[in-house]
Amino acid sequence: MLCGNLFEKRVLLPFFVIILHTLSANAEDKPPVAVQVQPVSYQEYAQPIQASGILSYKSQQTLSFKTSGPVENIQVEAGDQVTKGQLLAQLALDEIDAQVDEATARVSLARKNLKRYQQLHKNNVLSLEKLQSAETELTIAESKLRIARFNQAYSSIHASASGLVLQRHVEPNELVSPYQPILVVADESKGWVIRSSVTDQDIVRMALGNKTTIRFDALPNQAFSGTVTQMTPLASGTGTFEIEISLPVFSSLLRSGFIGQIEILPSRGRKVALVPVSAIIQSEVNDLQQTAKVLILNQQQLTAELRSVSLAYLDGGMAAITDGIAQDEPLITTGAGLLRDGEKVNVIDSNTLAVKNSATLHKEPKEQQER
Repeated sequence: MLCGNLFEKRVLLPFFVIILHTLSANAEDKPPVAVQVQPVSYQEYAQPIQASGILSYKSQQTLSFKTSGPVENIQVEAGDQVTKGQLLAQLALDEIDAQVDEATARVSLARKNLKRYQQLHKNNVLSLEKLQSAETELTIAESKLRIARFNQAYSSIHASASGLVLQRHVEPNELVSPYQPILVVADESKGWVIRSSVTDQDIVRMALGNKTTIRFDALPNQAFSGTVTQMTPLASGTGTFEIEISLPVFSSLLRSGFIGQIEILPSRGRKVALVPVSAIIQSEVNDLQQTAKVLILNQQQLTAELRSVSLAYLDGGMAAITDGIAQDEPLITTGAGLLRDGEKVNVIDSNTLAVKNSATLHKEPKEQQER
C-alpha cells in the first residue's frame, strides 16, 4: 500500500509541474490587450438638476360670485376667447336689486331725520344725545348701502383682462353659494409657467435666471426653453423648495396641465473630470463617499495601473471624478473591463480598434468551424 502511494506521488508531481509551466508560458505569450486612452481634464462643470412639474398660465384666475342665488346666464364656454370688461356670467338680480333699493331708502330717511333733528337741537328742543343717535343711524345706513352695492357689483362676473376660458363649472338656473367656483380664466398675455420643487442640495446651486430645457410627455419630440423666475426661501412641509420657470413661447400646442420633465442648468458647479462610464471597472460607497477603480496607462512600461478615485456622480454615459488622477494622466477607457492591474496593453486609435474588433469577430467563427 505504501509503495502504491509513493508511485502515485512520483507520477502526479511531474504532471502538475508540466501544467504550471504550460500556464506560465501561456500567460507570458498572451498578447497585449488593445485599448484606448484619453487624457484626464478637470474643468468647472454644473451637473444638471432634474425635476418635473405641471404647466399652467402665469395668471390663471378662478372667478366666483360674492353672494348666493340662482345663475341667470353664463355667456361663455370653455375654450372661448374673452376681452377685458366682457360680461361672462350673472346671477338673477331681483333680490340683490331689492336690497340696494331698501338700503338707498334707509339712507334717504336717515338724512331727513338728521336734518330735522339738527333743526330741533338748534332750537333747544332736542337733546344732543338724540342728535348724535341720528348721526349714527345715517352712518350705519350709508354703510349698509355700500355693502348692498358691493354685493350687486359682484353678482356679475366680468373679464379682468383679455384671455381664454379654461373651465366652466356651473350651468344657468343652478343655485350657487358665495365664492363657489364658476369660471377659470387665463390671461394669455402673461405667458406660461411650470411649477416644480427641488431638494435643499439642489436649491443652493440654483439662481434666478438659470436656463432650463423642458420636454412634455404630450410632445416628446419638442424641447422648450425656460428661465427660473421664482424660488421660495422657505421649505414646504415635505422639505422641498418650490420654484417657478417661465416659458417665453406662445405655442398653440401647449395646454394647461401638461406634465413636463425639466432639466435645469445651475449657475454653481465644481471642478471635475468627466470620463466615460466604460472606464469605471468597480465602484463602492464608504461613509457616504463613493469611490471607484480605474486603470491608468503606465507609459514607460505600457501596462495598466490600478487607481482609486473619488466619484461625484453619474451624468448619462459620463462619470464625474473629483480626485485620484492628475491632470492630463492617460486614462484607459475602451478595453478597461478586459484588464487587470499590471497587464500589458497596446494603445491604438478608435479606427484601428474598430477594425481589429471586427476582424476578431469574423475570425472566431472560422476557427470554431476548423475545430
